[in-house]
Amino acid sequence: MVFSWIFGASEATEPTPETQRGGYECAPYTILENHPQYQVRNYPSRKWATVLHEKHQHQANNDMPMSKEWKQQPQNKSFMKLFGYITGANETGSKMSMTVPVSTKVTTEEEDGGTVMKEEMGFYVPTEHQETTPTPKADQEVKVVTRPEMVAYVREFGGFAKDKDWQ
Repeated sequence: MVFSWIFGASEATEPTPETQRGGYECAPYTILENHPQYQVRNYPSRKWATVLHEKHQHQANNDMPMSKEWKQQPQNKSFMKLFGYITGANETGSKMSMTVPVSTKVTTEEEDGGTVMKEEMGFYVPTEHQETTPTPKADQEVKVVTRPEMVAYVREFGGFAKDKDWQ
């Protein structure tokens, strides 16, 4: 899973879990291990709003988010669908605050036509909406899922994550 933070590293010298970054609520976690290049974190089971995009082996891979066709790129489309959901495009019209990190769960599956890469982008549902999470509209591709507790190896870096950064 790739976690994308909107802002750079915090100034804290002691590794302590962040509850906010740049004014945005952070998904809760505990630090299991701290290393010079990464942290091992435990994220408890919580609700996330997600969008799934499938990339088939024959499709061109474009991991350049700032190219001239950026609006057509799957990762941008997924982000904008999720952003629409948190800004009121849901059954109750509820608006929710942006949270961090934006996560991308990447899995691959073998199908008849070859390898399919599935990218599930997720926004952590803010704490105040965990109990009563607004339902996505029926025509949206947004799904609210309860992700199980997970351990993540987290490395912070600037810019956008490209395939070579996490593979």
